[in-house]
Amino acid sequence: MELRDEIIRKTFLCFLSRGYQAASLKELEQVTGLTKGAFYYYFKDKRELLQAGLELYWGLMREETDEEVEAAESLEAYIRLVLAHKEESAELSERELGCSVPEAFFFQLVLEVEDLFPAVGAKVDALAKTRLRHWERVIERAQARGEVRKELDAAVLARNLMSVSVSMLNLELKGTDMRFVFSDMRAQFEQYYALVKR
Repeated sequence: MELRDEIIRKTFLCFLSRGYQAASLKELEQVTGLTKGAFYYYFKDKRELLQAGLELYWGLMREETDEEVEAAESLEAYIRLVLAHKEESAELSERELGCSVPEAFFFQLVLEVEDLFPAVGAKVDALAKTRLRHWERVIERAQARGEVRKELDAAVLARNLMSVSVSMLNLELKGTDMRFVFSDMRAQFEQYYALVKR
């Protein structure tokens, strides 16, 4: 692994756990073992370093495509697909970053720095809208097939189900057992599904 990539990985984890403003250059030097001069050989400033980390993480996220949404035979099948993609993203994160990074940490960091990186904020906003649209589409089809109760508001249910997959806000970045996280997420989805199915 190249030193530049290692710097991106280590400092991005620091940004995720401490926040962009709170992570000082001295702290970033400590987590990488580099001097200030060595840092500036690879990156012109802290902002460029964070941008590289954001791009790295974005590439690790696995999302449901429009084709996968249309191919989902049921709401239950779509829930399984969403869980599989979350688990795949966590495995990629573990491999690339050395720990599984829940999306909630990434989204919190993007919120903090969206003034610096409006394009990233716009991508996250577009992602949220796409996810919501996918959930609504699957729920509406499930209602039409008689899988889900028709009297439920598909838009409200979509927001509730979508929130399950990003509601891991009380975790610590390192030391979190992702098996528990996904087991808990699966249990929440199963509970919602039991409540809404016909």
